[in-house]
Amino acid sequence: MSQLASFGIADSDLAPRLKFVNVLPTAILLIIVASLLLSGAPANAPSFEALVDNAGHYGWVGAALATAGSLVVGLLLQPLELASIQVLEGYWGRSGPLAPLAAFGSWMQERRKSRLDWVIDHLTDRLPVLADSAAQKLDLLPDANLLPTKLGNRLRAAEDRAGAPYGLDAVMAWPRLFFSLPEDALQKVTEYRNQLDIAVRLCITFGLGALITTALLVLHPLWLAVPAICALLSWFAYHAALHAATTYGIAFTAAIDVYRMKLLRDLSLKMPANTDEERDINGKLMALWERRGGWPAPVDYAPAGDSDTSSDPA
Repeated sequence: MSQLASFGIADSDLAPRLKFVNVLPTAILLIIVASLLLSGAPANAPSFEALVDNAGHYGWVGAALATAGSLVVGLLLQPLELASIQVLEGYWGRSGPLAPLAAFGSWMQERRKSRLDWVIDHLTDRLPVLADSAAQKLDLLPDANLLPTKLGNRLRAAEDRAGAPYGLDAVMAWPRLFFSLPEDALQKVTEYRNQLDIAVRLCITFGLGALITTALLVLHPLWLAVPAICALLSWFAYHAALHAATTYGIAFTAAIDVYRMKLLRDLSLKMPANTDEERDINGKLMALWERRGGWPAPVDYAPAGDSDTSSDPA
């Protein structure tokens, strides 16, 4: 029986997303910091003997409190999942202490994009392999409004391009399409999103661990290997987040490609005969969903029973 059972909480009561995206990273950070404190830091160099003695002193009570603390903090952090991703994406604001860093990061990303464009323009004939590599990297960048980080640009590129051929703002359409996806597609997209969220949370967790353990071990130089390892794990987690963002972007785009017509049917709208009509309908839907003053041009509803008979446009 798990420690949660002593608080009347069964493992089955916790969704896998809560366990792995919130509780697990919180528990990892808590274990790292608590282990150092119990082993004598920061006053003394950590020792295994001190860790065993202090852990034995607190016993099951300390373990239960640590488990409860991890659960409570995990629950409190759950509403901040989007905010944690936005931190790594580079949404740091145009004012405030991080504004200069955001401007510098965006400038660096612009320079990187310019270098890739130059390679494609000047080296395609002479070095086609290098040009192809540059083109692949360029596909991971948005066409405009670059963010300060690779992760932010990779996700923004997917958001900008996913619905563009159909006149859809993917960010606005996705919450509606989400409720229209069939169960198997929904599970697959959610799986990829969970991988992204876990990698992001682990990156932040190990980054915070590097800062906290540095403060605890700064007087003991030999033990600074601990924050160095945390920093390295944070770096690996960030690169895992980049790969997860790519996969999620592909799934996100594919879901819009395949199921956008199902959303129109579920909204009982008249099916378009071609992509031009589809873009016109989607433009009206975007204006309708913005909910900003006035009334947009009307969207035609399908006659009863007709919404399932039209074929999807290519």
